[in-house]
Amino acid sequence: MQEVTPLFYIVFFSQIILISQYIPGRMVRQMQHVLNTCPPATYPRLYSQPLEYYQDALRNYRIKNRIILLGGIVLLALLVVYPRSGEWDRPIVGAYFLLQFYPVILLDLLSIGHLKRMRLARSESTRVAELQPRRLFNFVSPAVVALAAFVYLTFVILILFIRQFEFPWFGGYWNIVAVSIMDIMFIVIIFRTLRGKKRNQYQAHVDRLKEMAATVRAMVFVSIAGTVFIAIIVVLASLELRALEPLLTSLYFQLLAVVFLRVYNVEGMDFEVYRESDTGDRQESDDPGYDPSMSQ
Repeated sequence: MQEVTPLFYIVFFSQIILISQYIPGRMVRQMQHVLNTCPPATYPRLYSQPLEYYQDALRNYRIKNRIILLGGIVLLALLVVYPRSGEWDRPIVGAYFLLQFYPVILLDLLSIGHLKRMRLARSESTRVAELQPRRLFNFVSPAVVALAAFVYLTFVILILFIRQFEFPWFGGYWNIVAVSIMDIMFIVIIFRTLRGKKRNQYQAHVDRLKEMAATVRAMVFVSIAGTVFIAIIVVLASLELRALEPLLTSLYFQLLAVVFLRVYNVEGMDFEVYRESDTGDRQESDDPGYDPSMSQ
């Protein structure tokens, strides 16, 4: 029977507050600041729908997170008062994290539709191709990439080592397959980030570089953190320390939330590019193989 670590309740409460209150609150304040300081009359290119559409989306995002926050507090109370072995705590933490991430997914889908409408609405034909290759090492150091490769190889060696003990619960090579699929997914995201077309046609070049850097670094970091996390879970299971798994799982999810918060950060962005202009527009090349950072 798996025991419940009392510290788990504190860590899980931290997950509830961080992901369903602090992070949404910060995102709402940022987006509300943009709506207040960049009205459609002055920044028409920022809006593909009436202002009320974005206010409603922001309000719905806030309400969903508040409901999930209250649900998390009720769930925590039930976990505290309800006697149990603790073996289901880790799946509960994971399921609740997916629920916490649900409003972000909806917000991201709205953003994709918004950017698509902006792209279709843009009718300017003037294009200035500023060509410079976008490479991985422009956004993340070779040492960090080497660290990610080292962590992956170390994980493979760990799995091969533990496999020889023939634990009945051990997944064996499937652990390597799962981590490999995860890393392939991150590689695809990085490739699309570096080579994909510019989604926001008005976005300032500096802001685009910041967004790309944040995305690439986040994917590399999550790859390292995810591999280490799975390795720790396997080691804890082999040492009969499964009681620590829910606690570490919650900490891992909170770490992911903080990492992705940097990707969604809009502070310091240049919104002047969304003002109405009578002088025409410079549209960067959509060539997926180049980065328009230097005028030729």
